Amino acid sequence: MQERVGCPGWLRGSRFKGVARPGRYLLLYDAETPAAFESDTYYARLGNPTEMSRTILPKFRDTWRTVCGVERRVGDGVAAAVLALRLGPGDAAPFDALAVLRPARLDLMKGLGNVGQAHTAEKDLRAAPDRQIDRALLAFFWSVADAEKARAAHAPSAEVFALRHTVSKADLV
Repeated sequence: MQERVGCPGWLRGSRFKGVARPGRYLLLYDAETPAAFESDTYYARLGNPTEMSRTILPKFRDTWRTVCGVERRVGDGVAAAVLALRLGPGDAAPFDALAVLRPARLDLMKGLGNVGQAHTAEKDLRAAPDRQIDRALLAFFWSVADAEKARAAHAPSAEVFALRHTVSKADLV
C-alpha cells in the first residue's frame, strides 16, 4: 500500500476486511484526480510487483477494480467501518438518508470505465480479470455497529467492512 500512496497525486490508501464475510476485503485509494491512476510512476509499480503482491495476488478471487469519480461527498475522513453498496446505472442511492446519520464521510461514486485499466504484470498475477462497477456508495462510520445499523435501515444489500490499516501521504515522510 505504501508504494502506491507514494505515487504522484495519491493521497491515502485504506484496507478493510468484511465483517459478515471475513474472507472479503476492500482496498480503497484516494487521489487528487483520476489521472493519478494513469501516471507513469503508478504503471511502473504495477509492472514490477512487490514480493508481497506476487504472493497474495494469485489468491485473489472475484476482484472488482474500478477508478471512480466522486459525484457527491459529505465529509473527508476514514473511520472504523465502511458500508459499501454497488449500484447499477439506474439504481437509486440512499445518500440523503445516510447523510442524516452523520458518517465521517459519505461518497457517491461513478466508475470511470477504462481509467487505470492498462494491461500490467500485476494483472497477470490474478486468477481472473477484474470486474468493474458502474456506481458505488461508501459510508464511513465511527463503529461497525453504526455501519450495521445504517445497513439494516437504509441499504440492506450493502456490505460492511472493518478498517484494518490506513496510510496517508504524510505517513510516508
